[in-house]
Amino acid sequence: MIKTHSPDRPSLSFRLLSLSSALLLGAVVAPTSALAVSNDDTTPDTSVKSEMNETGRHKTRLDSTQDQDATPANTSAKTAPEADEPAVTTLRDMFEQGEVDGNLRTLYYANHNAFFLDSVQGDHDRNTASVGGKLGFTTAALQGFSLRLSAYAQRNFTRSSSSNDLSETGFNRDLGRDISTLGEAYLQWQGHDFRIRAGNQAITSVPFTSTYDYRIIPQLYQGVSTRYGNDESYIAAMRMYRYKSRIADSFDRTTNYNAEAFESPPPNTTEETDGFWALGGAHAVHTDDTDLSGQAWFLNYKDYANMYYLDGKVAAASGSVKPFFALQYIRETDDGRALVGDVDHHTYGAQLGLTHNSLTATLNYNHIPHENGTFLNGALVTPYAHNEASGPLFAQPYLTSTQDLGSGDAYAAEVKGSPFANTFMGARYSFMDLTPAAGGESIDQAEYLVYAIYSFKGALKGLSVKNFFAYQTQEIQERDYWENRFAIEYAF
Repeated sequence: MIKTHSPDRPSLSFRLLSLSSALLLGAVVAPTSALAVSNDDTTPDTSVKSEMNETGRHKTRLDSTQDQDATPANTSAKTAPEADEPAVTTLRDMFEQGEVDGNLRTLYYANHNAFFLDSVQGDHDRNTASVGGKLGFTTAALQGFSLRLSAYAQRNFTRSSSSNDLSETGFNRDLGRDISTLGEAYLQWQGHDFRIRAGNQAITSVPFTSTYDYRIIPQLYQGVSTRYGNDESYIAAMRMYRYKSRIADSFDRTTNYNAEAFESPPPNTTEETDGFWALGGAHAVHTDDTDLSGQAWFLNYKDYANMYYLDGKVAAASGSVKPFFALQYIRETDDGRALVGDVDHHTYGAQLGLTHNSLTATLNYNHIPHENGTFLNGALVTPYAHNEASGPLFAQPYLTSTQDLGSGDAYAAEVKGSPFANTFMGARYSFMDLTPAAGGESIDQAEYLVYAIYSFKGALKGLSVKNFFAYQTQEIQERDYWENRFAIEYAF
């Protein structure tokens, strides 16, 4: 907490906020040529999901990407003050006792034969580096009310042109763009385990609709959300009207399915929608021997689909080796104008795993029945996770997303943990026996993934280095696809 000062001089928080704002503004307005180098190579993005975010299902998922894993951004506003904190009784106290947060990130993505396409926006072998970050400020809570604002900037420094037209550059469509944008901007009230938030915000824990904060600029939503309960057991409802993808500088009524939004294969549409609404929750029960947890959600993606999502997990609570088992079910049908066609989808999933100290090992399986004449032969419709993440699906690759590949069977095995101090490492193998068209061939996609994250301590606390490398093959493709994603971040 930032301490208050006498009224005859500016508070430390005001001075820090002013200084930080000036630094970010300088990065935003700096000419691209000042950052450019004489390299016109390019890359398609990578995803370190939940840790910037990258390591496991939901918040710890290193998801499949373009996506994926990501971890949602931490944007929780301050709530009731602790006993040793000064009381917040005036508007001045709200701002003086507020908190400044942010990050600086440098990302370097290198790939070969992106998404198995011979030519993607001019090139299929691309290396792109960008720098940027976030500056945010959250006020202290006054009578339960608080405000949050954040801004983002991204600058590409592997090209000399200041144009954002990537059609002939071959640059990765995520890192190749220069973007300056207002991020979060919301008013929140919180008290008695209840929270309501209105404005531009990040979303956490909602299947296939969360904010995956693993590049420089995350996706955000505009609307109203409510939640009652704690992090483990809660009910939540929300209505979102507008959306800002990770490559957009403003909120609008599009989704990731809109034409020209992303470089990977369609479906694409030019139609806008009225967003989505969601209702759901989670619950956990702990005993001496067993931990039980689960969640249930209903999502209405306007003019796309209605989704019903369930999962549950039982895990041993004691012992040096703790096995666990989880099940998953998803049902989805089309809604309104059905912009991507008829939807008739089921997903059945099972996960078997164990933990030992920091080590977690899992075997994962999802079955998606074929449905002739429907979206991608029975695949799941995810307007805000397309080309982004596999969400909570148990079996998922890293470079592509399970639900974008068709119907059939998906398998994955993963081992991850912290073998050394300050280090997190993992490896995953996935196989997608999925068919995108009725009567067509299975893609038979195999992926090999290795990753490592090192977080500094002491004087360098907040600094981390991450690297993810994935190699994919498909039986129906002549060339293989590989990608390396390297990131340096300082978070404060």
